[in-house]
Amino acid sequence: MTLARIIVLATFVAASAAACSKKESTPTVAPAGKTQPPPVLPAPPKPPPSFFRDHYAKLEDCVYDWGYAQKCVPVPPGSPAHQSGANFFGPTYARTYREETQVQLRKEAISGGYAQSVPSDASDKSIAKSEVKP
Repeated sequence: MTLARIIVLATFVAASAAACSKKESTPTVAPAGKTQPPPVLPAPPKPPPSFFRDHYAKLEDCVYDWGYAQKCVPVPPGSPAHQSGANFFGPTYARTYREETQVQLRKEAISGGYAQSVPSDASDKSIAKSEVKP
């Protein structure tokens, strides 16, 4: 073997060994200015909360449910609620919080001196309910 062949062979072996010991290169990342971020979409609007009020034929029924007469409002004569038999509206409450509102207003009736005692159980002596529009 000639010296030239030995040098070529040694160079080849060295290059092969170096290639095997190299770590895999990571792909290059595109510069930040080249890609567009995904568009930010606004969250859909939340529906407004629903509020209701009860209709009562008698003031006594409204007071029984809510604790005191100051929370019961006379229904305007000639209104659709009045024509359907309602004479009083109870207080406005959120759709799913009727019982919690009732408990709170009954506590207010006692602490404010409007009532000596109130029913402890949930009650509903209303003749109808209606949604209160904002």
